[in-house]
Amino acid sequence: MAGIHGSVRGMDYVSRSSVNEGRFGRMFRWLPRETYKKEDLVRLAKIMIQRETVVIVEDDGKLPDDVSLPDDFKGPAEGPNVISPFPRPSPNTAKLFDTVFGESEPDDENPVIPAGYTYFGQFIDHDLTFDPNSSLQKLNDPDALEDFRTPRFDLDSLYGRGPDDQPYLYQDAQDRGGGIRFRLGVTSDRRNRPGELQRNVDGRALIGDPRNDENAIICQLQAVFLNFHNKVIDELQLVRPRFRDDPHACFLEAQRIVRWHYQYIVLNDYLKRVVGEKTWRAVFQGDGDARPNPHLKFYLPKRGQAYMPVEFSVAAFRFGHSMVRPSYALRPGDPTVGGDKKMPFSTGKFHRIPLFFRLDKNDKISADTSEAEPMENIAESFRDLHGFGPLPDDWEIDWNMFFAKDALPTMHGKDDDRLQVVGQDTGHFTQPGYRIDTKLVDPLALLPPSVAKSGNAPDRIPVLAYRNLLRGNEFELPSGQSVARALGLTAMTEEELWQGVDDPDLSDPDKNPFAFRAPLWYYILKEAETQKDEHAADAVRDSLGGHSLGEVGGRIVAEVIVGIALNDHSSYLYQDVNWTPAAEAARSGFKPAVPITDMYRLIHWTTDGAMSFRAEDSADGTAASL
Repeated sequence: MAGIHGSVRGMDYVSRSSVNEGRFGRMFRWLPRETYKKEDLVRLAKIMIQRETVVIVEDDGKLPDDVSLPDDFKGPAEGPNVISPFPRPSPNTAKLFDTVFGESEPDDENPVIPAGYTYFGQFIDHDLTFDPNSSLQKLNDPDALEDFRTPRFDLDSLYGRGPDDQPYLYQDAQDRGGGIRFRLGVTSDRRNRPGELQRNVDGRALIGDPRNDENAIICQLQAVFLNFHNKVIDELQLVRPRFRDDPHACFLEAQRIVRWHYQYIVLNDYLKRVVGEKTWRAVFQGDGDARPNPHLKFYLPKRGQAYMPVEFSVAAFRFGHSMVRPSYALRPGDPTVGGDKKMPFSTGKFHRIPLFFRLDKNDKISADTSEAEPMENIAESFRDLHGFGPLPDDWEIDWNMFFAKDALPTMHGKDDDRLQVVGQDTGHFTQPGYRIDTKLVDPLALLPPSVAKSGNAPDRIPVLAYRNLLRGNEFELPSGQSVARALGLTAMTEEELWQGVDDPDLSDPDKNPFAFRAPLWYYILKEAETQKDEHAADAVRDSLGGHSLGEVGGRIVAEVIVGIALNDHSSYLYQDVNWTPAAEAARSGFKPAVPITDMYRLIHWTTDGAMSFRAEDSADGTAASL
C-alpha cells in the first residue's frame, strides 16, 4: 500500500522526515542562488504568453467576477466585449480560434510527441508530489511545507492509502473479498460509465489525488489507470484461480503489475520522448541495449533515500506547460467535441474545445459570416475542458486523438523545411502537443480560480508563466547558466537567450535584469526551443526546435526520474533490472497478446481495442447497469 502523508523537514539532506520519506532537496546546493524583482518577472512572463485567443467579457469591458489579474498584466479593451491581459498585435480580429481539427500548425506543434504525453506528464507529477498548503504569497520555507507524498512512482495518486484506510475508493462485495477493484463513474440514470470518475453529490471526484480532476483530459487518464487495474484483477483471477479465494494476495499482485508497467512506460516511453534519445541513453540505458544501466552524476541521494529536487519540481519538470494546446478535439467526426473539420465546434470561433472559457449569458458573439447571436442560444457549444465537476455527457475521449500506435506521420511544407503532422488515415488524426519552447498559450494566462490557488484559496495569480517564475524566485533557484556550467556544458549566450524576444530591452545586456543569470525555468525552455536535432533522420529533420528538452533540462529530468525509480526498493528497476512487460508472464501469468510497453498499448489493451470507454465504441455497444 502507499505510504501515508507526512511532514517535510529541511531543504538540504535529512536522513528521514518525521513521518515518511517525502522531502525536498537541492541537486546543486553549492551553486549561488538567484532572486529577481517581481516587476521584472512580470515583464518576462508577458513575453512568454502566446497570443492566440482572446476572452469575451461583459459589455462594460470588465473582466468577469471570477477573474482577476495583476495590474501590470491588464491591457486595454479591444472592441466592445473583448479584453486581454496583454497587448495584442494589430489588426485584432477578436476571434477565438484554434486550427480546425485535422489541419497542421507547423510553427506551434511538436511533430514527434502526441498531445496525450502532456497530460501523462501531469499525471506523473501528481504521482510524485502533493503540495496542498504552499503559498506563493510567502517565502517557501521547506520547514513549513507539509503533506508531500513519497517521491516514488508508486501510483499513490491512484491507490490512495489503500482499501483499508480509504475503502470508498474501492468496490466489491464482502463475499467477493471486498475492496480490490476501483469504483468508477456512473451516468445520471445509474448506469456504469467507466470513462468517468466516481463523484460525490457535489460532483467532486473521489480519487487518491484531487488534482487528477483538474481538467476533462487528466480525469479521463485517471480513469484509464483505474480501469487498467480492474482488468488486471480480472485477468489474474482468470489465469490463477487461487486468487479468487485470496483477494488480498490478488490485489497486491495486481498493484505490483500495474505499478511496474506504469514505471516501465515512464522510463522507456515517456522519458525517451521528452529528453531525447541521446540523453535517455546516456542516463538510463548506458552503453548496453539489453537492459538498463543507469549513469547518474548529480542526483545521488545519500543512503538511497530519494528526495524531490527543487530544480526538478519548480523548474525543469514544468516544461510540460509549454506543450499545452489552447484547445483539443476529443473524438473524430463529431462536431460536439471539436472533431469535425467541416462543422467547427462553435460558429467559426473555437474549432476544438478550449481549455478555459468564460462567457456571460448576455454577451453576443458572431462569426465572420453571420449575424451576432445571443449567447444563451449557443451556450452548450462553449463548454470548456475545465474540471472539478462531472464529465459532460458523451465527452469520452477517443484516445487515438492523444496517443499514436507508432510515430506520428509527418511531411515538410512545400516552401520550407518546417515539419508538420498529417492525418494517419481517413478520420484519424492524433493531435500533437505543442513544441517545448518559451511560449505558453494564452488561456494559461487566465487560469480559473479553482486552478490558480494556494492551499484551498484563490491567490489572484492566474498567469501561469508568472506563477512559475515567482515560484522559482521564492525557492531561490540557481540560474540556468550556473546549472549548465555545473553540468560541464557551455552555457547559452545572451544572444541565444534573448534575440528576437518581444521586449527589446531584454536583448540588451546593459538593460536586461536577467543578463547572465536567466531564471532556470526560462533557460530550460529556451534551450529546448533553440535545439536542433542534428542526428535526426531526414524524415524528422525540422528547421524549428522544441522536439525535446535540451542538455540542461534533459539531464535534470532524466536523472531525477531514473534516480527516483532506482532508489525505490519496490520498483522493477531495483528488484529486477531485467524485467520487461513481455517477461511478466513468467512471473505471474499475466500475458496480454501484445506486451504493454507504451501508453497506446496500455489503453488499447484496457479498452479491448476500442481506444475509448464510450458505450458506442465498446465491443458490444452497450453499457452495463449497476
